[in-house]
Amino acid sequence: MDGEIDYLFNEKLTGSEIIALRNGEVVTNSIGKVKYSRIKAIPETKQLFSAVNEVAPNHLAEVIKILPYEGFENLTEIVSEMLKNEESYTKVPFYIDEDGDIRYLYADAKIQAISEFNGKEVIFEKFLMKPLDYFTARIEAEKRGTYFFYQMKNTSRVRYKSFFSAIGKQKMIAVISVFRYGDNWIIYALGGVDIIKLPFIDKAVDRAFYRRIRAFCLYTFETLEIKSGQAQMKELPQKEDEEKLFDTP
Repeated sequence: MDGEIDYLFNEKLTGSEIIALRNGEVVTNSIGKVKYSRIKAIPETKQLFSAVNEVAPNHLAEVIKILPYEGFENLTEIVSEMLKNEESYTKVPFYIDEDGDIRYLYADAKIQAISEFNGKEVIFEKFLMKPLDYFTARIEAEKRGTYFFYQMKNTSRVRYKSFFSAIGKQKMIAVISVFRYGDNWIIYALGGVDIIKLPFIDKAVDRAFYRRIRAFCLYTFETLEIKSGQAQMKELPQKEDEEKLFDTP
C-alpha cells in the first residue's frame, strides 16, 4: 500500500494515520478548510472538492477509509442503494441518553421525490436533526464503473429550535467519493457547514458538527462491511451527554 498512500495522500497524513488506514481503521479529523485535506486533488476527488468549494464552509470534517477490493467487489452498488434508503439516516446511533435510550443522528427522514438528471439520480429529502428543526436537502448520487459520488446539500434554511436561522440555503454539505485504486477501495468523505463564527460558540459548533459527520460515516462504513458479509454490528456507543449544536463550551 506504500505506493498508493504516496500517490493519493499528501504530507498532512501522519505516520499513525497511515498505520490506521492499513489496519482497516477509519481516520477522521476536523480540518476547517479544504486546503488542509489529506488527499491530493486527483481525478477521483475533483468533483468532491468542487462541490465543497462552492459552499466554502468554515467548519469541515474529513473521513478516510480503505477497504480491500476482494470481498467488496459490489461496494459501489451497496453504497448506492444504502444512501437512497431513509433508514440509512434514521438508524445512525449517536449516543445513549441518561435513561439508556438510543438517540439517533436523524430523528426523521422522508423522501419527497426521486428523479434522473444528466445521468445522476436526484433525491429531495426532508430531515430532522435535533436540536435543529426540519430542513430539506437535495441528494445527488452518481455511479460510473468503480466510481461513486454522493452529495447532500440543504435546500432550505436550517433553523435552531424555531428561534433563528442557523444555516443558510446550500450552506451545509456532505460529500462521499468511492473509487477503486489497485487492490483497494478508497472511501473519502467531507462534511462542512458555513455558519457565523462567534467566539463563545465556535468551538462547540465545530465539535458538535464534527461528531455528527463522524457518526454518519462510521455507521455507513460499518453497514457496508456488514452488507458485504465482512463484519458484524459493533456495540452501541457509550453513554454520554450530547453536545448541543449551539451550547457554549
